[in-house]
Amino acid sequence: MTKCLVLRPQRGTKHGERQPGARCALFTLSCINALNFADRYVPAAVKTSMEKDLQINDWQSALPSMAMTAVFTVASLIFGFLADREILDRRIILASGIAFWSFATALAGFAQDLIQLVVFRALVGVGEAAFATIASPMIADFYPGPQRNRAYTIFGLSAPVGAAIGFGIGSMLGAHLGWRYAFFVCGFPGVMVAFSVLVLNDPPMGINDDAEDPMHLEDSESDESSESDAPKRWFQEEKQLLGNVYFFLATMGSVAIQFALGGLTEWYPTFLVRFAEMPESMSGLVLSGSCIISGIGGTVLGSKVADSAARRIGSGAYFLVPAAFMVPATALVALSVNLKEKLPLIIALVLGETCFFSYQAPITALSMSVIPVHTRARGSSLQILLCHVLGDVISPPIIGKISVSSSLRVALQLPWVAVLIAGLTWGAGYFCLAPPPMEIKPKANDQGTLCVLLHRGISCLDHFCDDSDHSDEQKDAE
Repeated sequence: MTKCLVLRPQRGTKHGERQPGARCALFTLSCINALNFADRYVPAAVKTSMEKDLQINDWQSALPSMAMTAVFTVASLIFGFLADREILDRRIILASGIAFWSFATALAGFAQDLIQLVVFRALVGVGEAAFATIASPMIADFYPGPQRNRAYTIFGLSAPVGAAIGFGIGSMLGAHLGWRYAFFVCGFPGVMVAFSVLVLNDPPMGINDDAEDPMHLEDSESDESSESDAPKRWFQEEKQLLGNVYFFLATMGSVAIQFALGGLTEWYPTFLVRFAEMPESMSGLVLSGSCIISGIGGTVLGSKVADSAARRIGSGAYFLVPAAFMVPATALVALSVNLKEKLPLIIALVLGETCFFSYQAPITALSMSVIPVHTRARGSSLQILLCHVLGDVISPPIIGKISVSSSLRVALQLPWVAVLIAGLTWGAGYFCLAPPPMEIKPKANDQGTLCVLLHRGISCLDHFCDDSDHSDEQKDAE
């Protein structure tokens, strides 16, 4: 691996322990993840004024988002290869990717036509792929298995916060200074923040997983023979993952949700401007608030209800709970694109998004629990690939095309249909399959951790991410 003399050397403790600098890394990566999602949703917040200035229609205005997500998907494979082979220090790849996507975001403010806008937004996908591919595995190296769920919860909560920042700042700046300033303001700060990752510790890769993954112990001969068969082996492994019916149904439901989410985030601000007669600045604030309330509330709600139900009816609850939440979500999202009064429309949107965001924790837990340990990284990558290619890559241009030929209200009937399909898919997993092979943990003594996090802020990370070994020892002694 190429080393840089200005970077701190790798520091690691014993296997199965939280590594030095874990809390600082989690906080830094979570803040950068918020900037990541803020940059991603700026175009949707200023779509109306951007269309007028560049003289493009709904179909054309969806192409930049499609290009960014498509490039993101392809570039993820490249950066995954660089990171796994340790060709470059992960911190260098992270810093370069963050600076690159932030600079590309700012460049979009200089676009003079559709082609330039598509190119600049596609470049954003390159930088975001570097961050998305490396950040999660890096957190896994900082934290041992029992502490990762809580670490990923904190990291994941930064996504709706970032989306809210993108919608809020983008719409306000777009309304008062012009849509180009929204890209400038959201882009350039990331260039300065990028280099903060260079001072983080980078623990040895797999320090907490060597004992769990015997595939790392293959000898050199098997490595040499596997190189020539790599494409064939990769295809067989992906086929085996999709052959796991639990994983397949969990993934297909997630694809449907991502289709709905991609369409709503891209087009709902424009819908509010056209049909609810809401100013562009106000439409962005509505989406900003709904992201905060729905993203955080729905994620926590789904996690708590699924865990509670699983202790009563078994692991099938991780299919049943998301499926049940999709019933009210379907009705509420349908109301949010068909009502005419502003207040009922906004309430339906917030409640509907809260219901369908509840799928994240239980479906992720189920997906990672029903496949072998040594295939979890590939399984996660496969889910990301399918959710983008079949979900938020295609939904914005499809909705834009229907909007051009008919109307945006008609086009936005697709998201609630997709939510319904997700619910039916997960419902089939509960009613048609045996309970998933998952270990159900007894009720943990950690009630109120969310409240502590919200009231005490980042200072509670020590408590939130600490291992519970001491409490377990006391229970065993009793």
